[in-house]
Amino acid sequence: MEWEFYILDSIQNKLRMPWSDVIMQIIAPFWLLIIMIALPAFILLVTKKHARLGRLIAAGAAVNSISCVLILKPIVSRIRPYELNSTVSLIVPPEMDACFPSGHTSFAFCAATACFLYNRKLGLVMYAYALLIAFSRLYLYMHYPTDVICGALLGIIAALIGYLIEKILFERLNANQKKITASVITEPDN
Repeated sequence: MEWEFYILDSIQNKLRMPWSDVIMQIIAPFWLLIIMIALPAFILLVTKKHARLGRLIAAGAAVNSISCVLILKPIVSRIRPYELNSTVSLIVPPEMDACFPSGHTSFAFCAATACFLYNRKLGLVMYAYALLIAFSRLYLYMHYPTDVICGALLGIIAALIGYLIEKILFERLNANQKKITASVITEPDN
């Protein structure tokens, strides 16, 4: 844990500046992450052209929510770094839940991976955003480096599982639709 505080304190001492404080405060709120990821995913769900991307993000986010928020955070129950180092002046309000894994990071990497599986160029842009989110969690002293690393891995895995779920469900749905269509076409009229 000592090396983690070394990294966090190095960021505080060497990289923290008034202009970067403003940027990190802007990207910090979880509601903004939801607006940037979940809202477009649900809008995409109702479009014909990009509905699959919406399904991929939604499936990955569901897996991520269950594994991160409902299972890992309560089980691990790791206290946040600012609770152990009270000398750090926070520039955002403290968070009340456990810090392992980083939910912000896992959701950002989950969405980035879903986008990458759908469209590589979009995915790369989203990975850049996810890296910024991950760094912000360290900069703001909200998470340890291992929280962020594990959050990123969890998000990637959740998106891959979401991808498999979406693929299996929609292949079965399409197969059932084809069977229904075929049976309607082959039935003679009375």
